[in-house]
Amino acid sequence: MNRFIFVISILCFASLIGCSEDAEFDTATAQKKQAEGWTAYDGGDFSKALLSFERAINLDATVADAHNGLGWSHLSASRVSSMNPQIIAKAQGAFEEAIRLDTSNADAWIGLANTLFLRREKASDFQTALRAIDNALKADHRTLFRHDYQSAADLYALRAACYYYLGETNLASLSIDAAVKIEPQNTAALSLKQLLK
Repeated sequence: MNRFIFVISILCFASLIGCSEDAEFDTATAQKKQAEGWTAYDGGDFSKALLSFERAINLDATVADAHNGLGWSHLSASRVSSMNPQIIAKAQGAFEEAIRLDTSNADAWIGLANTLFLRREKASDFQTALRAIDNALKADHRTLFRHDYQSAADLYALRAACYYYLGETNLASLSIDAAVKIEPQNTAALSLKQLLK
C-alpha cells in the first residue's frame, strides 16, 4: 500500500513538473513580441502593435517597454480615430506601469506627459505633465526620441504648451525660447510663439 502511494506521488510530481512554465522561454518570446510591436508601431499599424504589446505583457508582465509601447499605441490609434477618455485612461495606465517597472524609461515619462496634456481635465494634469517632462530629461537618454518626439525642442514645446494652458505665459515664453534655440524651425514652438503675441 505504501509503495502504491509513493508511485502515485511520484507520478503527480512528474506531471506538475511537466506543466511548469519555462520563464526564460516566456521572457524571450515576450521580448520578441515587444520587438514586433515596435516594428508595427513604426510602420503605422497601431492595431498590430497593440496586439503584439499585449501578447508580450501576457507572456511576461515585467517587460517595462512593452507597457510603454502599449501606451504609445493607444495614443496613436486614438489619433487615427478620435480622442476618447477610455483610451486616454488606458494609455495613462500603461505608461504608469512602464514607469513603475523602470523609472529610467524616458520615453514612458514623455508618453505620460503627453497623455496628461491631452486629458486636460484639470490644472494638475498640466502640472504633473511638467514633472513628467523633467523626469524624462533626467532619465536614460537612450530611450528618448525613438518615435513621435524627435528632439529636446519638442519636449520644451510640450512644456511651453503646458505653461500656456496654466496661464503662465512668462514660463511658456521661456520654454519656447529654449525650444527655438535648440531647433529654430520647430513648428510647435513657433505656433505657440504666435499664440503668445
